[in-house]
Amino acid sequence: MDVLVVVGTTACYVYSVYALLYGAISGFWSPTYFETSAMLITFVLLGEYLETLAKGKTSDAIKKLVELTPVPTRFFRSEMRYTTGKCGRVISQREIDALLIQPGDVLKVLPGARVPVDGVVVWGSNHVNKSMVTGESVLVLKEVNSVVIGSTINLHGSLHIQATKVDSNTVLSQIILVVETSQTSKAPIQKFADYVSIIWHVFCQNSVMTLAN
Repeated sequence: MDVLVVVGTTACYVYSVYALLYGAISGFWSPTYFETSAMLITFVLLGEYLETLAKGKTSDAIKKLVELTPVPTRFFRSEMRYTTGKCGRVISQREIDALLIQPGDVLKVLPGARVPVDGVVVWGSNHVNKSMVTGESVLVLKEVNSVVIGSTINLHGSLHIQATKVDSNTVLSQIILVVETSQTSKAPIQKFADYVSIIWHVFCQNSVMTLAN
């Protein structure tokens, strides 16, 4: 698109200079298109400036989403014993690094800590702040069998959750991926604008060549 803009505006400018000089020498004044070159360049620069602003906001959004990702720390992986008709009972706990969490692990989330991965509550009852991921301003009560999203904040009591999705499969990772994809891919209206610009520049070039002949 930039090449087309340069070719079109340069052709308009060069022809206008030629027409101006030819008119000064011969006295036959042809129409000039200096304003066309200036307006085209102005509109293109304005469009690129707006696009840069949009990409900057998208980059800021991605940065904020990445900051929500729990930092590598240590969590308690619990071994649970289940009995018929009753909730699981913790029989042992050991501390592991967050990077070692695997689907199926039962994790103890302490009060005030971020939920490390997506999972299901298997023990405990507490309110969770989901506003940083879903935008919900009201605290959500999580009980046994409730689904929790990674990066949300566990508030007052402890929860034991069973990990279901880790790494790039979590909800937050999928949101980041969608935002990054939207930044790198062109919107349908932008593709249509590129197509229209090609047709327009071809038309301008043919018009300039016709006038020159």
